[in-house]
Amino acid sequence: MLALFLSMSIDLQRPYWAMLTVYIVSQPMAAAVRSKAIQRLLGTLLGASAAVIMLPLLVNTPALLSLAMALWVGGCLAVSLLDRSPRSYILMLAGYTAAIIGFSSVNQPAEIFNMAVARSEEITLGILCATVMHSLWFPSPVGDAIRTRIQNWLGDADHWALDILRSNAMTAMSRDRIRLAAAASEIHILATHLPFDTSNLREKTLVVRGLHDRILMLIPILSSLSDRLAAMREERLELDPQSVHAITRITGWINADAPAGEIPLLLEELNTLCGLICRNDWYSLNQIGFFSRLEDLVKALGEGHALLNHLHDPQTPLSAALDANINQTGARPMHKDPGLALLSGASATLAILIVCAVWIALGWDEGGASAIGASIVCCLFAAMDDPAPAIKTFGMSLLVAIPLAALYIFFIFPAINSFPILVLTLAPTMLPMGLIMLNPRMALPALITLLNFCNAMAIVERINSNFANFLNLNLSMFFGMLVAVLVNRSLRSMSTDASAKRLLHHTWKSLARLASGKNGEEPTAFASRMVDRLGLLAPRLALSRNEDLFGLDALKELRVGMDLVALQNIRNLPQSPSRTAVEQLLQAMAKHYESRTTANAIHDEQLLSVLDHALNTLTTGLPAGCVQTLTALVGLRRNLFPQVPFITRFVEDIA
Repeated sequence: MLALFLSMSIDLQRPYWAMLTVYIVSQPMAAAVRSKAIQRLLGTLLGASAAVIMLPLLVNTPALLSLAMALWVGGCLAVSLLDRSPRSYILMLAGYTAAIIGFSSVNQPAEIFNMAVARSEEITLGILCATVMHSLWFPSPVGDAIRTRIQNWLGDADHWALDILRSNAMTAMSRDRIRLAAAASEIHILATHLPFDTSNLREKTLVVRGLHDRILMLIPILSSLSDRLAAMREERLELDPQSVHAITRITGWINADAPAGEIPLLLEELNTLCGLICRNDWYSLNQIGFFSRLEDLVKALGEGHALLNHLHDPQTPLSAALDANINQTGARPMHKDPGLALLSGASATLAILIVCAVWIALGWDEGGASAIGASIVCCLFAAMDDPAPAIKTFGMSLLVAIPLAALYIFFIFPAINSFPILVLTLAPTMLPMGLIMLNPRMALPALITLLNFCNAMAIVERINSNFANFLNLNLSMFFGMLVAVLVNRSLRSMSTDASAKRLLHHTWKSLARLASGKNGEEPTAFASRMVDRLGLLAPRLALSRNEDLFGLDALKELRVGMDLVALQNIRNLPQSPSRTAVEQLLQAMAKHYESRTTANAIHDEQLLSVLDHALNTLTTGLPAGCVQTLTALVGLRRNLFPQVPFITRFVEDIA
């Protein structure tokens, strides 16, 4: 209401733009509001500039103008989808802002600059009002939310580790374990808002990134640790005394909140125990992997708790090595799907061109609103597997909003003669819808109904009693949404199963590139992309009814990826039988995963033979400092061929 009052007081052209902006940028946390406010301002200015450039040049050639606008919207959308952080909002908004300003000014091209300035002013005013209110009235710092989520995440990781070491890691828990991958991605998204926060955590952005790195690495470490321990228990009913001692030590350390001061001593003990293993059977090979993963666990979990303690109390010192490490931490990559981004951009472009063709062919005075509607809905829901249902919901909410807005415009507003009365008449409708938005299940329908209601009420610059004009404008928006549904349903929509398979194909492509040596990412960056993809894949697998996807271990590909990362180090060693065997295995792995992406998987026996040869070669002549390489080979054997006994093949190969 403050945004509406100020914009009306200074006689801006379209006060409802300021009011809409407040709803759009409002977020539960104040830093997220400031972050989105800046992104919305930048996107608006970029889109307004594009409209000011395109319209005067092409207004006399409607077909070229439509094509330019459609390509701008589609191009901005495609590029924005390549960045899944909140920053992507800038380009997405720049796309449909140009459409809003450009298509609204077609009949008055001389006013395009004034229109662009007016929208920029309205957006800026709405941004300022939202930012001030969210900063003054009960602000919720994002720093507190991040600190709580990280603490809960590390607590879950502690419980996961204890469950593994106590043999409580049941299959039923796997869904909860995969949920941690989604939580890791959520922490990454929240951390992007930290620079805009008012809490003291803003100064600890690098510490938060360092914590996120440990979270990323703990997921494959714990998953691999569970697998190694399961393999050992399959071989023997009772674990060996060294392993039992290690489990007791690590369990006690975790129960004591993983003190950082004990990390060097624990690592030394584990390294000593690992050096005593004979490596003469499958049990001992998995035992080596078990101790190696315990070392990784101690380091990642201990450093994670040390960083969390530092967040809670900045006076708590960090070790010199850890402090130097986090100062070198950079932003981590997330999953990208260029093909899907391009398809989404093409769908938006085609929908706008179809609407514009109908608009031009019919000489429809209000047809510009349909092009605007198609632009908005194609952009807003492009990140979904199937945008069509959400666009339908948007259209249905418009059908609800139109009669409600008509009631206000034609029956209530004519009797209002002051702003306080306007506020009182709007409150019974807008406050309940604002409250409904707090319900996660109803948030989207409530928000789009509210936006459509505000837009429909003030779709003309001033209150207009022309019902035909009012109805024509709003139905024109509805037509644009209808075209958007049909185009997205034909070109862009995909089922949950199709989306899950697409994510799996991207995973296999990444593994193929990594094995072939074409992927130069360091381990944490690779884990970041894989964990993010895992977080996207898990809910889709949970909803899938496809027999090919049923029971799929989504963590397996992550474990394989981290094992392939560990194998890259042997490429830096001098030429030797061990290096040759591992390089042959990496090439075989690359072919294996490349063939999976084409649904033409190579014969597994060939890969199994190469893998067993590499294992036997390193087992009988392990180069110094290559324990991690042997551990990775054991992990690959367990993940790819868990049902094929290794002992028989091992003995035959030695013979």
